[in-house]
Amino acid sequence: MRSYIAAAAFAVLAQAQDLDWDLVSQLTPVPDVTIPVVYATAPATTATATTVSYDGEATAAALSSALVANPSDSAPLDSAIAKRAATTGCQAQPTGVPLGPTGDADTPSNFLAYPAFSSAAAAEAVPSAVPSGYVNTFSNLNASNNAYGYMGYTLLPEYKAQTCADKCTKINGCQAFNIYYERDPSQNPGTGCENPKSTTNIKCVFWSGPVTKDNANNAGQWRNQFQVVIAGSNGYVNQSIATPAGYNAGVYLGKATINAPLDCTGDNSFLQPQVVGNGVFDANLCAVACNQQASYARQHPPADGSFNKMCSFFNTYILYKNGTSLGQYCAMYDQTWSSSYAKNTGYYSGSDHYTIDFSYTFSNSTDGGQPRYPCNVASAKSAIVSASLQPYCSSVLSNGATQTATATNTLATVNANDKSQTTATPSALTKYPASVIASACALATSA
Repeated sequence: MRSYIAAAAFAVLAQAQDLDWDLVSQLTPVPDVTIPVVYATAPATTATATTVSYDGEATAAALSSALVANPSDSAPLDSAIAKRAATTGCQAQPTGVPLGPTGDADTPSNFLAYPAFSSAAAAEAVPSAVPSGYVNTFSNLNASNNAYGYMGYTLLPEYKAQTCADKCTKINGCQAFNIYYERDPSQNPGTGCENPKSTTNIKCVFWSGPVTKDNANNAGQWRNQFQVVIAGSNGYVNQSIATPAGYNAGVYLGKATINAPLDCTGDNSFLQPQVVGNGVFDANLCAVACNQQASYARQHPPADGSFNKMCSFFNTYILYKNGTSLGQYCAMYDQTWSSSYAKNTGYYSGSDHYTIDFSYTFSNSTDGGQPRYPCNVASAKSAIVSASLQPYCSSVLSNGATQTATATNTLATVNANDKSQTTATPSALTKYPASVIASACALATSA
């Protein structure tokens, strides 16, 4: 569990909902995961697939408990890094699919140029082949992804995006996959087999964050004198996402985040950020944080009786620093904002560039939040102040208007049958009902 309290100086080009730079300054990039290229570790042990288990309910419960214990902790979950098993030298590896160059042509360059790989990748990228609910984000690259939230991999008998999608759907937390051909050694390279013959594996790798052309930066590796390379790499992202209980379905914003203006009363609806760096993108974790903030606010109302700001809306996304993911960010608000306010696409801090991807918003389904008093009252109040109509308001309020004050707003209602109110309504206020005028007057004269 981490608490970020250190200060840092930044020259930042940012907008209204700026990042919490004290928090961001202490985040470390999520390490790249090394996906195994050698599968057999002993004669009786062959691993051709692995799934990273994710228990969303347990993680949400842990987050809720952590926030109850320390509401100010802005990053209460830590990441877990997948480890690779040790292997035995010259151990025979599983035979892949019968594709790729062989004999004297068995070279990395010939593998990368093999036409059947590029043809298959192109065929699986056409709209009719893209699995339902997914979008194809890139096609036929010679690199695989280092994305956010590694969920495991499997080997396939044929290059089919739909097969990969079906497996992703069954993995809790999987939102994207990368399918590609990989040139692997037929033996684990070691003494006496430094550069063995190759075998071709069709690999499907699962991620909880988006696979993009930008994070397709793994071009392979050397295993002793054997070169592992990748061909025909395609990426797919599922843009539908599980809806947290008590919230409306998420709105996908892509590479932008909400930049909400001040609301109609002049208040900033932005509350606070939260980073949930558990290594799996899970919108429910932001919902837990939002709910916890609202619960805490209800239990600790402002002593002066001012407006009690409670979370009812959040924007969650993956934050990147110079192209490397830092974690899942949650920006919380006390009001709901539409996608038209998704204007933030990144930030600069010195030479560092912070960008956004996989951005979603969620609004509480029973209480989407509201300003501390109605917008038409705020508009009328502005008209009163602009036209210096406070004397008129004093007359309105002294001639039969009754004022009502609560902890969250200040309102006044007019008795429509009160004949003593004879003051003519100024032209600046004629478009407002009497009750709105009285409420605005109460605010304008009490300021």
